[in-house]
Amino acid sequence: MMRNIAVEHIEQVIGFLNENADYAVLRNFEGLPDNNRSRDIDIIITRKSYRNMIDRLVALIDKSGWKIVTYLHSDRLLTLVCGKVLGDRTELVQWDFFVNTSVFGILLMDAEEFLQYKKFNGFLHYVDVDCQFLDKYLYNRAVGSYYPEKYRATRETAEYLPSVVAKVKDLYGCDSIVQCDRVPGKRLLLKAVAWNCRRNVLAFVGNVFRFLYTFVGNYLRSRTGFSIGFTGPDGSGKTTVIDTLIDNLGDVFRKAHAYYHFRPTLFGNLGEVAHAAGVKKEVDRNYSDPHRGGRTGASNSLLRLTYYSVDYILGYWAKVKTMTRITRLVIFDRYYTDIICDSRRSRIYLNPKFLYGFGRLFIPSLDYNILLTAQTDTILARKRELDTEGIAAINAKIDYLKNKKGYYKVMNEGTPQEAVTKILNIIFEKQHKKNLKRLK
Repeated sequence: MMRNIAVEHIEQVIGFLNENADYAVLRNFEGLPDNNRSRDIDIIITRKSYRNMIDRLVALIDKSGWKIVTYLHSDRLLTLVCGKVLGDRTELVQWDFFVNTSVFGILLMDAEEFLQYKKFNGFLHYVDVDCQFLDKYLYNRAVGSYYPEKYRATRETAEYLPSVVAKVKDLYGCDSIVQCDRVPGKRLLLKAVAWNCRRNVLAFVGNVFRFLYTFVGNYLRSRTGFSIGFTGPDGSGKTTVIDTLIDNLGDVFRKAHAYYHFRPTLFGNLGEVAHAAGVKKEVDRNYSDPHRGGRTGASNSLLRLTYYSVDYILGYWAKVKTMTRITRLVIFDRYYTDIICDSRRSRIYLNPKFLYGFGRLFIPSLDYNILLTAQTDTILARKRELDTEGIAAINAKIDYLKNKKGYYKVMNEGTPQEAVTKILNIIFEKQHKKNLKRLK
C-alpha cells in the first residue's frame, strides 16, 4: 500500500483533472489512489486540454509542497515526476500525459479516439479495455516489437472486439490481430505513414517536425533527467550513501538510472591499454588498493589527464546525454572532481586550481557534484585506507570546491539516511526551481 502522503497527492491531482481536463487514465488504475501498481500513472489527454490546465496544475503542485523533480516535454508525452522528502523517506509519483499514440511523429491513434467513450469509476476517468490494448499494441507493432506478455489478459479480452479489429484494419490494413502479428514492423510503419498522408498530409509533416524538434532539443539541452557525481575520501561512505539514495528514489528511478564508476568508460583502464599497445610490459591489477601507485611527474600527469578527458567528453555524449534527455538519472561514484581532490588515486599531480579551470573549459559538467566527507576521526573509524595527512589533503580540496557552482559539500557524520536526506533536499529544491522556469 502506498503511504498517505502519496495517496493525498494522487487524490489532489485526479480531483483537479476531473474538474479541469478532458482526460482518462490509460491503465493500472484499479487500485488508485491507495495502491499505485505501476511506477507511473499514464494519462491520455487532448493537447488543447493540457495547454489550458498545465499552469494551474503546476501551481497546485507547488502550493502543496511537492517538488517537480523532472519534467519531460516531447512530441507525444509530457512527464512530471513529483517528489517530496519526508525525513527518513522520500515519496515520488510520476505523471505521464500522452497527447496521442505515435512513433517518430507518425500518428497511430489520437487522444480524441481514446476519449470518445471514456468511463468514470467514481474517482477517475479511464479508457475501456479496447483502448488500453490498442495503445500499447499499435505502438509495439510499429517499432517491430510484440504486445507484452504481462498484459496477456488484456489482449485476450480485447483482440476480437469490433473497435479493435476496425482500427487495425484502418491503420495497418490487417484483417485481424493474428494477421497483424505476422507482418514485419517496418511494413506496418509504412502503412501508418500512408494512412497519415491520406488523412492530412500537412498535419503529418507538422507532427514529424515536432518529433524531430523535441528529440534533438532534449538531447542537446538534457534538461529533463539529471546527473549526480559523488566525490570524497575513502571512508566517507559514498557507496552506502549512493545505495541508500537509489533506494529512497524507489520504483520511479530504480530501473531508470545508470551507474558509472569514475568515468563513462568508453575506453579501458590506461594501464591495460598501454599494455595491449606494447608500451607497458606489466599491469598492476591490485585494484583493492587504489592509492598504491607512486607519484607521477608533470608530463605523465598531463598524459593521464588527456586520456581521461577524451573519455569524459565522448562518453558524456554517448552515455550520459542519452539518459538525461529523458526522465532518467545518471550517478557517478567519483567523477572528474575526484581528479581534483584525490591526486594519489588518479595519479594526476597537477595544481587543483588548474584542474578546476581545465574542467570548466573542457569536461562536461554534471548537474550535482556532491562532496561527501566527514571528520578525520570518523573516516578513520570506518576505513583506514588513508592516513590523517591524506584525508586532510582531500578535505582541503573539497573546501576549495564547496562554494563553486554545482558543488555541494555534505557532511556524513550520522546515518547514511541523514546524508541522503540532505542531498535529496538540495536536488529536489534545485530541480523544482529549474522546472518551474521551464514550465512558465
